[in-house]
Amino acid sequence: QQQQLLSHRQLLLTVEAEATPQNTSNAKKNTPRSSGSGSLCAGQASGGGSWALPAVSAGASGLPTKSQQVLLCLISSGVATSSPYLAQRAGSWEGCVAQNPLDPGGCVLRWDSPADNKGNWKQRGTFLASILAGSGAGRGLDTRVRGLLPDGADVYVVPVNPDTGSLTSSRDAAGGSSRIRAYTACEGHLRGLQASDLGLYAAPLRWRMVVLVDVEAQGPAEPVGAGALKISEADWVAAATGPTVDGRSPDVLLVAPAGDNSSRVAFPGALPRVMAVGGYDCEGRPLRSSYSRGSKQQPDMLAPGKNIIVPNVRRDGSSPAATKSWEGSAAAAALAAGAAARLWSAFPGCSAEQVRAALLSSRLQGPAQPARLNLAAARQFLAAKKC
Repeated sequence: QQQQLLSHRQLLLTVEAEATPQNTSNAKKNTPRSSGSGSLCAGQASGGGSWALPAVSAGASGLPTKSQQVLLCLISSGVATSSPYLAQRAGSWEGCVAQNPLDPGGCVLRWDSPADNKGNWKQRGTFLASILAGSGAGRGLDTRVRGLLPDGADVYVVPVNPDTGSLTSSRDAAGGSSRIRAYTACEGHLRGLQASDLGLYAAPLRWRMVVLVDVEAQGPAEPVGAGALKISEADWVAAATGPTVDGRSPDVLLVAPAGDNSSRVAFPGALPRVMAVGGYDCEGRPLRSSYSRGSKQQPDMLAPGKNIIVPNVRRDGSSPAATKSWEGSAAAAALAAGAAARLWSAFPGCSAEQVRAALLSSRLQGPAQPARLNLAAARQFLAAKKC
């Protein structure tokens, strides 16, 4: 176990130059304190961002920092798009709305606000959005808030109750009690983008989608439909991540947190076609809350999940530049989702299965252990596939 930890630290040292601040006087001011003594724990990426970016070789990967025809669908609480940390240079923030009270595909909760319809303040969506596409490039902003796609991403927010995945704040609300409906909202937006016609001489659109499901449930979602049209969560995921109806390669990749209960992997991450992600700290140690060597089911991957700096959006709107440290498997899953979007933007001809295989290709801890997110290794994997 000590040898495995040392091998991970050696990997982190290879990107120490990227993690070391250019100006040591400013570094003391902008660097989060950490219990770890390693260089990665004490520093930040030279171009901005927390320790997590150099840990996954984000800067050394040579991958684009803006998504290109890759939709990121975020199933979580609403997002405070007014935060200065989410002011994208390009890309877009959109969300599911309540088009009709009788339409099961509509969303009751506001996608652009951290408050649900009961007034509860839920910031998780904003935290995750900043890990995906945040940018601290502004006067008075914390430069550690930098996502995997700081130069722009197309993000579609489906607002749910993060505790249940319901499209309403009530667990038992009719028409919104199953997160399958949230998945359907994501897929509907993707198919709409794919059907867009920009003109006879325009290049054909080839939109793909990475879905980040910010839900850590104890079991599968309730099936929807009735009779022969009844569909379970596992069936929906299998169909969505398989070949398209016109026979093309899979164009949907689902990512979910492994959960913060080390005895099991939470749903929907426990489903075989969903990539479950757990966290580790800046010393390379897996978070006990999301990984246990003796548990029957392990996460598919581990990614940085502790001391991640995110916007601290306040209800009264004060201190818009305030930040806080966040941790958990959801933070790690957001990094993995952003990494998938960067990879797919650089290799648009690859399928969802190939992108997933690339993300899971770095296994320095051995084949029996979860993969470690490494964008440089994933890029090399896909380059060799020539897809």
